Amino acid sequence: MQWFILSRDQHVLCAPSTDARNSLPIYNDTEDIVLTNNVALSSYTFTVDNTHPDAKKLAVGGYIAYINKYGQTKLCTLIAHDGDDYIQTWNAADIGMDLINEQADKVTYKEAHDFAYYANELLADTGWTLGVNEITTLTRTLSFDGQEDTKLKRIGDIANEFDGAELEFVVKMDGSTITEQVVNAYKEIGNGKTQQRFVDAVNLSALKTSGTIDSLHTAMAGYGSTPTSTTDTGQEQEPITFADIAYDDGRFFSPRGDKVVYDRVAGKTWARLGAFDPQNRSATKGYLVGNYSYDTSNPNELLNRTITQLKSVNTPKESYEADVVDIKADIGDYVQIAHHNYHPPVYLSARVLEVKNHYTVPNSDTAVFGNYSLLESDLDPRIVAMINGLAKQTEKYPWVRYADDDKGTNMSALPAGKKYMAIVWSNKTSVPSDDPSDYAGKWALIKGADGADGVPGAKGADGRTSYFHTAWADDVSGKSGFTVSGGDGKKYIGTYSDFTQADSTNPADYNWALFKGDKGDQGPQGDQGLPGKPGADGRTSYAHFAYANSQDGQTDFSITDPNRKYIGFYSDFTSGDSTNPSDYNWSLIKGADGADGKDGVPGKPGADGKTPYFHIAYADSSDGRTNFSLDTPGSRKYIGSYTDFTQADSTNPALYSWQLVQGPQGETGPQGPQGPQGPQGVPGSKDVPYTYIQLGTPTSPKKGDLWWHGKTLNDATALQYYDGSKWVDQSIQQAVLNIKKLQSIEVDSAEINSPTINVPFTHAPIEGGNILSTGKLALNGTSYTIDGTIEDTKGNPNGQRYHTELNPDGLLSYITQTDGTTKMDVSRISMGTLEFTHLASGLGKSATYISSTLDTVKVLQLANNNQMVWQGAMMPENRDVATMSVPLSQTLTGWLIAWSYFQNGVPTHNNYAFTLIPKAALVYNTTGANYLRVTLTMREVGTTYKLLFYDDRHIVGNGENATGYPAKAVMTEVYAV
Repeated sequence: MQWFILSRDQHVLCAPSTDARNSLPIYNDTEDIVLTNNVALSSYTFTVDNTHPDAKKLAVGGYIAYINKYGQTKLCTLIAHDGDDYIQTWNAADIGMDLINEQADKVTYKEAHDFAYYANELLADTGWTLGVNEITTLTRTLSFDGQEDTKLKRIGDIANEFDGAELEFVVKMDGSTITEQVVNAYKEIGNGKTQQRFVDAVNLSALKTSGTIDSLHTAMAGYGSTPTSTTDTGQEQEPITFADIAYDDGRFFSPRGDKVVYDRVAGKTWARLGAFDPQNRSATKGYLVGNYSYDTSNPNELLNRTITQLKSVNTPKESYEADVVDIKADIGDYVQIAHHNYHPPVYLSARVLEVKNHYTVPNSDTAVFGNYSLLESDLDPRIVAMINGLAKQTEKYPWVRYADDDKGTNMSALPAGKKYMAIVWSNKTSVPSDDPSDYAGKWALIKGADGADGVPGAKGADGRTSYFHTAWADDVSGKSGFTVSGGDGKKYIGTYSDFTQADSTNPADYNWALFKGDKGDQGPQGDQGLPGKPGADGRTSYAHFAYANSQDGQTDFSITDPNRKYIGFYSDFTSGDSTNPSDYNWSLIKGADGADGKDGVPGKPGADGKTPYFHIAYADSSDGRTNFSLDTPGSRKYIGSYTDFTQADSTNPALYSWQLVQGPQGETGPQGPQGPQGPQGVPGSKDVPYTYIQLGTPTSPKKGDLWWHGKTLNDATALQYYDGSKWVDQSIQQAVLNIKKLQSIEVDSAEINSPTINVPFTHAPIEGGNILSTGKLALNGTSYTIDGTIEDTKGNPNGQRYHTELNPDGLLSYITQTDGTTKMDVSRISMGTLEFTHLASGLGKSATYISSTLDTVKVLQLANNNQMVWQGAMMPENRDVATMSVPLSQTLTGWLIAWSYFQNGVPTHNNYAFTLIPKAALVYNTTGANYLRVTLTMREVGTTYKLLFYDDRHIVGNGENATGYPAKAVMTEVYAV
């Protein structure tokens, strides 16, 4: 980590670094980035060794500059410090005194201005200028009554008036020279895409949730300041309201003469039964009205702030608190959280509102999340079942090992002291192999010199919601009779897709196609035409469309009237259109005229956050290669479609599924030959129902007829009943099925209720070897067990038994010796602790064992073992403080100090002695409270001593160490052991 200490006139005074010897030590640092009052603010707190000469170069009003973990240059003004002669803790902020210390006066603007106007006026003579500006299209008429607001607060208030825009302060540097200080204005800070995902049992430690509707409102009355009386009557004045303003953006509205602003969407959702009138958009009954006060004399400002307040209380307050591991996302970014232990599982999207980064204490960064919103999984259950099935077939386990080089030399399961790491995904076993050859070609250097920035990864899906737009017109250009509100009487339909909810009124944005030709004269009855080219299985597929006014298709469902908001589609091998809305896949084709897109209601997100795209093409052949076209259906006979996650339409016909939509009029075929005499049918009546077993639709059916879809009953795929006008789907009802054997069976939407499931197995190979076993797998309530015996090469039991058990308490596994009772190796995972037991000698009651445990603390101590935790050259004498990177309490044994012979003012680094400060000697955690006199012997010095004071993090010297024989040795390294 590199820092720059700058003077008030921004000249570099020194450059501390964790990689430079004898530079100013900086430790216990915290970079706190928080989004507050529409501004992303950064503060930096750090501690220094105040006895170092460079510590005097730190002064209030000066600066500290560094590059944070997001690659951003931070220039922070040194605001305050606290400490003593040995240690000083400094506080710095990245905004600077010009905005923090300077106050803005009250002001009233008479006309509307854009954000740049207000920002440039406020930032004048502060050293900051406006950079990125994403809100150039908005204007506001503002007024501010306060005279004690800082300029920092004022610019945040201005951003809030521009639809809650958010500001970021950025410093640009060339080397150590500051070249630019800009304020960037965004509609929303951060990357709109999901930057990180947290899943329980992986990197999500805990998730707490609570919810309430106690303070929910669907309308809000606004009250401003009370005008000063201009008469001597003493009559109390009424507060300012926005009753003289008529406002309606489609969702929020306030009629002229009304001091209340209403939310139509929330009103419809939360009104009592029968109180809300959806047909009257101006009705104000049934709303839950709250009151809001803000000290302003400007009715427009009061209206804007009241709407903002209403938006914050118009939904139930669901509160979530997530405890995560290894946060990488930046301020304003979005993360996703999945917690499967809730019923049903909880899937959340959350925004990073605060991050705390620690550059001198690795792996300790934290974050505060907010703006939680529930995500919904909208996958078809059949697709979920298919995905789960595939996941089981391709389950793999990660193998991780560490080594000294890329050949796997001295391979270890622990990273301490290793430079290379290999990760291999195995479908064999969850236990990693200890054979270096299994990791060949997978080794990567993980510990080396600081490298250059890596190549950015591929751009992920943007997770945005796409909208499908439809319009109608009287000609192919779309200009004649253009409308987006209904296709009655129109001949042409136009469509396009984008990420804006509102329909375009520009005909050029649409792709136009004829869907209603001129009405012709009545023609003669034609013969039955030939069917289109059959598919691979000989069946003809049909495309079906329907229309409705709700996303599930239940409201105003129709298969003939397109004047609806949603279109439904499916394809099958039946020519008749289904009247069941659930058979269709529904898409929005006509949205209501909305307000600014920021307030639009997004569509349901996909399960993985990616946006699917539906592609259509046209051709004159069933393979799509003849007269292929993306945008001119014209008279083409076939339509092709496919769905993926790429926005652009493919020009490869092979990617599309083709269906005949316009077949030619077939000629009458020749008379076929006389068929053979059929078998004598059972005498019957024309009124007796008949059962058909065939693929094609029966001709001239009568009420009561049954139709099995298939060539024989053995391959029939469906059963239908003719009700006199149409074929109706039937199911086979059977309370009990007595079946000898089920084979290749797929069970959809089934619930198996059984407290016990047993799976016996015989001569089954144990994964990862040629050893066979016979036993039983059992699922019994909350316990999952596998018990079995090991077999010899002839398939006979060799006496060894094994047992594996998974239950809420953890995992237990053991295997016995050939006597069947003496446990040879036992492992157990329970409550965060891994226990091992190994047979040392003997059998039965004479058996002796060795045991050990491994938990989080022990793993941390092992990871720290043999690490260098301090390096330098120190007697140490009075005021010398050495700060260790690993606390004494987190070592296995203690701190091992290396002493070097001190000659001619420098350590020789070739004549050493070592002493130990044991962890057990840490009694008090106050600097100077513990002391130890250590003895050391080295060539040229003989036997001498050092007097050391210490706590859990520091070693402090004494004047005795710098005189006489003790002064001939200096502390050069400290190791955690």
